Amino acid sequence: MPTSTLDNQESSPRVLVWHQGALGDLLLSGPALVAVHRHNPGMRFTGVGHPERWRLLSPTLPLEQIWDSGEGIWAPLFMEDAPLPPALRARLALFGAALVFSPQPRPLILERLGQAGLPRVVHIPTIPEAPQPAWKFQADYLAALGLAAAPTPLRLKLPPELQAVEPPEVAGAGPWVVIGPGSGSPRKNWPLDYYWELSRSLNWELQARVIWLAGPAEAPRLPFLRGLIRAQGFALLESLPLPQVAAVLSKCRLYVGGDSGLTHLAAAAGAPKILALFGPTDPRIWAPSGDQVVVLTPAEEPGGVGFSDLPRLSFKTVLEAAGRLLAA
Repeated sequence: MPTSTLDNQESSPRVLVWHQGALGDLLLSGPALVAVHRHNPGMRFTGVGHPERWRLLSPTLPLEQIWDSGEGIWAPLFMEDAPLPPALRARLALFGAALVFSPQPRPLILERLGQAGLPRVVHIPTIPEAPQPAWKFQADYLAALGLAAAPTPLRLKLPPELQAVEPPEVAGAGPWVVIGPGSGSPRKNWPLDYYWELSRSLNWELQARVIWLAGPAEAPRLPFLRGLIRAQGFALLESLPLPQVAAVLSKCRLYVGGDSGLTHLAAAAGAPKILALFGPTDPRIWAPSGDQVVVLTPAEEPGGVGFSDLPRLSFKTVLEAAGRLLAA
């Protein structure tokens, strides 16, 4: 691939960015996209994927449009012998290049985007073969194509109306702590009763004010959680729009959560301290970036078993680490 892949001055400065990943995956690709824009400030992006997730990046990246990858107009890109409709060709004619982020190459969509008239189509693999930070791997991959701007951890810009958002008033006199117990996979979740004991200890022993975040992953347990959390005087924020979640996370002193989109959002939103509980996924690849992130795995325990068995990560180890971060 020539180094001029995205720098042809004769083509449109608009770049189609195809990324259908989950929230954490999209945020991990953020540093690569910021590096692309730093390399060529004249570029303008259109994001294709999950609209709510993409809207988080609107104040941070030069996003002109956001399109839902679930729209029927895209279906011919996945059908080898189907004609490309004029409406799709007209939509894609706006762009001088496309970046397609996915774990594995998708030869058909790359070929079909080329058939639609895009002069340059680049696949960006999102998972490194060897243990290294996924966000840096993606940025380095683009740098090898001539986009040499140094990647830095993603920091989201919040619109002014959200910068003024304050967390709800709850019991406690000390710093705010946000707990995000869920993820897209039960295997990546520290036991819920451990999180509950952690929240009570942080409140009782350190006077922390505790906010719980709940989304679709917590739906089966919400009736149970609502009663416990409110009886304790904590706050429970359920299924808030992601920009509002980012605003709350930016105000807390400490966030505690697992390998989830919320944990990556806490890092990108600028939470001062993040305690990320990882297993069985490899934090060398998937942990959020930034000096404020502290990662704990079952390997911290005596006779630790690497990343494989997250329930082996003890409540005591997590509470001690949270206490140190709040005291720092």
